[in-house]
Amino acid sequence: MTNILIVGDGAIGLLLSHFLSHKNNVHVLTRKPTCNTRFYSRKNAPSDNINARFINLSDLAQQPSYDVVIFTVKAFQVQDAFSQVKPYLAANSILVVSHNGMGNIEELIPQLNTQQALYFLTTSMAGFKSTQYIVQHTGEGQSVIGGCNKLAAKNPQFISPLLQAIPNLKVVNNIEQLRFEKLLVNVAINPLTALHNIKNGQLRAPAFSATIMSLLYEGCRVANAKGLNIALADALNNAYTVMALTAENYSSMQQDIANNRPTEIMAICGYISEQGKRYNIKTPTNNELLAKIQAKKSVV
Repeated sequence: MTNILIVGDGAIGLLLSHFLSHKNNVHVLTRKPTCNTRFYSRKNAPSDNINARFINLSDLAQQPSYDVVIFTVKAFQVQDAFSQVKPYLAANSILVVSHNGMGNIEELIPQLNTQQALYFLTTSMAGFKSTQYIVQHTGEGQSVIGGCNKLAAKNPQFISPLLQAIPNLKVVNNIEQLRFEKLLVNVAINPLTALHNIKNGQLRAPAFSATIMSLLYEGCRVANAKGLNIALADALNNAYTVMALTAENYSSMQQDIANNRPTEIMAICGYISEQGKRYNIKTPTNNELLAKIQAKKSVV
């Protein structure tokens, strides 16, 4: 039985804790009270207790050594979360990061020792928290994981049996390509749904097509400059496919703006803008949406 620590109890953290706790010893690091039971709910089926132990940071010193540590916090929270957990990591702990956007993997790699493997998990599994303690599983989707540092890249399949309880999990050798493809989906969906307070499917209306085209054109130019082969037609197809599959869902950024929470915009449009400057590529549409999201406190 694998000892797993999940850092963060947002929707993805709770979904992963539900599936992984079936066959593993799972602890979830939370800032909330640990005595409350968490529940997993799917459509009209009865809710299930999530069979994981919820702990606070002060409890970590008394816990067993963790084989795998999964960070499901938002992109801007990863470094702080890692710094808090780092003193309790085993010399050979496996680290997994999962969030929207890009930019912080490069910062983490130098902070690991040579025996600590770093992976990135991207998923199209969908869910939201209907209360602080209940996660609603609203959509199936593939989860993809791949190595980010030298140790993980040497044997990417090593992680597979440890996380096999995650539905539709696939191990790949090209996680950077897939991360950027997922980034472009987020570029197309997240800021516009947040600005207009709409569901993902509503972006398929003709009124948004020119903006989406421009956002992804800029993103593809950045991807190509970084040596990634992503065609605009493929990026558009991916984005509109996700809009259709998640038509009734609200994006995470829309939910963040609606609830006056910080967003991941700097790791999404902000990353395209930053990399555009690096490669001397103009990104006016991403720049514009970055500024609008940063200026917007709430859509309600």
